[in-house]
Amino acid sequence: MQREEVIARIEAAVPQAQEIKVEGADCDFTAVVLSEGFAGVSPVKRQQQVLAAFADVIASGELHALSVRALTPEEWQKKQAQSLTQLAL
Repeated sequence: MQREEVIARIEAAVPQAQEIKVEGADCDFTAVVLSEGFAGVSPVKRQQQVLAAFADVIASGELHALSVRALTPEEWQKKQAQSLTQLAL
């Protein structure tokens, strides 16, 4: 599976996504998906929304691993600020 296909599937599953970052290759990827549409949605439901787009390729073995961080843009900014604060200590 190609990185571009992973991005396209996430775009289809989360059309309101403001940003999608995907790293990895072949059958092992990590994705960060930022969307205001995730506000008020549990972390499990967010991941399920993204992973549903990959059910066929996971079942076939074409994709072995997809790690998903599904956040609102505000949550992402807070996590980035926390990381910078921890680095400064």
